[in-house]
Amino acid sequence: MQFQSVGHVFSRSWTLLTNNWALLIPGLIIGIASGIVVTLLTPHADAETAPGILGQLALGVLAGIIGLLAQIATTAYTTGMAGGAWATGKTSLADGRRAFSRDGVNVFIAMIGLGVLGVVAIVLSPFTLFVSVLAYYLFTLYTMASVVVGERPGLRALSESFSIAIERFFPTLLIAVLLGVVYVLVGVFASLLSFAPFVGPIVSAVIVQCVTAYATLVIVGEYLELRASTRRVV
Repeated sequence: MQFQSVGHVFSRSWTLLTNNWALLIPGLIIGIASGIVVTLLTPHADAETAPGILGQLALGVLAGIIGLLAQIATTAYTTGMAGGAWATGKTSLADGRRAFSRDGVNVFIAMIGLGVLGVVAIVLSPFTLFVSVLAYYLFTLYTMASVVVGERPGLRALSESFSIAIERFFPTLLIAVLLGVVYVLVGVFASLLSFAPFVGPIVSAVIVQCVTAYATLVIVGEYLELRASTRRVV
């Protein structure tokens, strides 16, 4: 029954994506805009004076802040729109805008928590044969869905993701493996396309965003299903 549920989530997510191409817009627009700004701000030449070094350092920090804000906005918008799609079958940028204004701070806090745990997992990876990295991926899978769709505070979302993954380990493992395979295959294909002149990078970016939107739909759908199942069990 659990694995049939996973299959339903994957198929339903595809239907929702094909009916809601607006899910691609936040990632594409924010990605392109932030990429241009960050490129313009990133230092390209060595400074020989102290003021020049400080100026380039300031530009580098500003570029990093803009990149982080872009990531927060993309995550909040896409996850919020995915939640709207699962709730009503249709979504719009209004769902993403609402999620960003309501949950942007908690998305940022959750990202900090994910970053700290990620560093710990990487440090432990040589001693655990990379099991720590796999565990990190598995048990934090639902974090952003918990923040935006579940409206949990940033660190509490990490805790809920861990709890759901423990309670419904095998469905979570299956969905993590399937999404991992999809990401690898599409990543290779998109990398090959990016070498094509002119249209290659554009097509590659669209494909990557399609996969990101689809994966977000899958994770949100599974989060809703597994959270409901956990509550029924409890």
